[in-house]
Amino acid sequence: MDEQPVERETVVVDTGSRGGGGGAIAAILVILVLGILAFLFFGGYFGHGANKGDVNVNLNLPQVNLPPIHVDSPSPPQQQPAPATNQSGK
Repeated sequence: MDEQPVERETVVVDTGSRGGGGGAIAAILVILVLGILAFLFFGGYFGHGANKGDVNVNLNLPQVNLPPIHVDSPSPPQQQPAPATNQSGK
């Protein structure tokens, strides 16, 4: 067999350090969201909707009268009984 020379080599460099910033970013985002929710809750912004329960909706809808609808469907056709046959089908 005719072996071809190596055209490309893959070199993997492992320094042992992976950066690891993803967990810190996620923790900062969680703390930030919890802080905003606490500010809104203790500031009373969530409770205002329950105090305004007096809603007056006055709808003047027009009266709609529809005529009665009668649907007459024809009766299904009568089936003729099949002639008696023996087990051989004749």
